[in-house]
Amino acid sequence: MVDQLLGGLFGTQDDDDDTRRGRARDFADRYERGAYDQLGDDEVIQNYRAAASRLSPEEYQTAVADSLRKMDKEQRRELRREMRRRSRDRYDAADDSPEELAKTMQRADQEEQGGGGLAGLFGLGGDGRDSGSPGGGLQGVLDNPLAKVAMAGVAAFAAKKLTDPNR
Repeated sequence: MVDQLLGGLFGTQDDDDDTRRGRARDFADRYERGAYDQLGDDEVIQNYRAAASRLSPEEYQTAVADSLRKMDKEQRRELRREMRRRSRDRYDAADDSPEELAKTMQRADQEEQGGGGLAGLFGLGGDGRDSGSPGGGLQGVLDNPLAKVAMAGVAAFAAKKLTDPNR
């Protein structure tokens, strides 16, 4: 079952299970080390999309909160402001805590079917094209390094969960 879930995550369906597992571990390791500059933009987007669609709502919220804990309070405040601005005040967390921001992002993920939470908030629709929001499209997501780190965190959480379910 884990192998089926890994299909499309960290590689293609044509890759063998060991290759996908190795890529997943490598991605999670780079994220955990804070080597964000070693996480390719396309890699983050692809893995985020695949991971977000495979995680339960509770797992998604946990993954987001974990990734936001890697940010300091000012970075979370900036991410909250940017979420509020890009959603035209539709999504605003009660405060800048990882838990409150994660709840807000989870709500966005559920409401923005196909937009995918963070990716949707930052202008990347489910089909990979510009969703029409300011700074939308692939560049809209990638022009904010905090959104990239948060999305990479969700994908890294999925990688750890899928490659080592006891973590």
